[in-house]
Amino acid sequence: MGVPVADAKESASARKAHEQILKAYGIYANQTLQDYVSEIGQRVARQSELAEEEWQFVVLDDDSINAFTTGCCFVYLHRGLLTHLNSEAELASVLGHEVAHVTAKHPQKRMTRGILATLATTAAAIYTGSGQVANLANLGAQAWMQGYGRDNELEADRLGLVYSTRAGYRPEAMGEVFEMFRRGERFEIDRARAEGREPRIYHGLFSSHPAPDARAVQAAKESAQVDESSFPEGWIDNRERYLQQIDGMTYGSSRAQGIVRGNRFYHAELGITLAVPRGWTIQNERDRLLAFTPNRDAVLQMTLQPYSPTQTPREFLLSQLRGARVADGEELTINGMPAYSVLTTSGSPLDGGAGPVRWLAIYRGGSAYLIAGASRSSRGRVPEADGLFKSIAGTLRGLRPSEYPLAEPFRIRILTADDGTQLDQYAEYMPEERYQLEQLQLINGLYPRGELQAGDTFKQVE
Repeated sequence: MGVPVADAKESASARKAHEQILKAYGIYANQTLQDYVSEIGQRVARQSELAEEEWQFVVLDDDSINAFTTGCCFVYLHRGLLTHLNSEAELASVLGHEVAHVTAKHPQKRMTRGILATLATTAAAIYTGSGQVANLANLGAQAWMQGYGRDNELEADRLGLVYSTRAGYRPEAMGEVFEMFRRGERFEIDRARAEGREPRIYHGLFSSHPAPDARAVQAAKESAQVDESSFPEGWIDNRERYLQQIDGMTYGSSRAQGIVRGNRFYHAELGITLAVPRGWTIQNERDRLLAFTPNRDAVLQMTLQPYSPTQTPREFLLSQLRGARVADGEELTINGMPAYSVLTTSGSPLDGGAGPVRWLAIYRGGSAYLIAGASRSSRGRVPEADGLFKSIAGTLRGLRPSEYPLAEPFRIRILTADDGTQLDQYAEYMPEERYQLEQLQLINGLYPRGELQAGDTFKQVE
């Protein structure tokens, strides 16, 4: 295969996507961490065939476990992936994998077009007759970055391992990243079995194909033309340095996205809070807030929308639902905020669009909070949970001064274990309502039965 050359059209397309990606996700506001990730990425990229190109490595403010590239030469890591890695060598192997997608000329143009199309269609999800109906029905479970296919992923594994090995990083670390993804899959399968549902298996970087074995590691060393003796201090792992870099990093949702604590959502920058019934799940996504019952037979969505200063809440809501059959219109005042509510006779995502949806528009601070609720069943063209939807909307109010600390994010803290330290001592501090110990084990690479040893550094969430 010849030496890759950056394609000008591809680079222009990737630059265009870059602006939209940053707008959609937001960049994680920690320059020290951004610089650290860029340092490791540049070190790996300099070992590639596109060493002279201008590479950008960006940490996005998103807590999902993902990394991707749109082409030469942009590489993105979600903050949530950093939460689950446990050494600099593991980080280098992820970055090498993404650099390899670029140098191997995998279908970046196709992927970039897909990204742009996706970012253009991430608005409210249950408009009557809209293709967004299926999105809400999935409850956000599907990752929009679906990978390049098995053959291309295997090639990126091989090339990426060569790049990170040339850079001096312990090559076995790539296998540990595979194992991290597989532990996550195992947890999801175990959890789905306990909850009586199908597992939502994430198609991530390394989970769909074999991990590099000893032969692959040796082949990478030979291709890189280096071995441990090439580096005076041996292979680089830098577990302690990596953990120091993520000490204090946001865990879960960030302040800019809003924080879920128990059955209540807090958002400091918007200055609002909203409560749902106990037992419901709150799912805080980039562009919307979802809440749903344990068996998912009722779901509520809230999005934030601009409105014209000349529009009343009624005019705004009807403009959003143009073309839909509406009924039961009512002007409201919710905690001092002007609002309007209607029913649409169809549009529910829980029954193929046939059922009714409760809509409310609430004005606050120059924006409209657009709330939509649907049930799997209805009574007289009214969602069965209609009373609950109205009640939830009625909890939307401004934050009290004493509540602002509750809108601050959870953060990772790095501790050192002693002879008596056990992870379950720290599980209660995890923000998840269920499976707190399992989540703590996962981010420490100890799921399902690993234990701390005296002197180990580990992650706590506070």
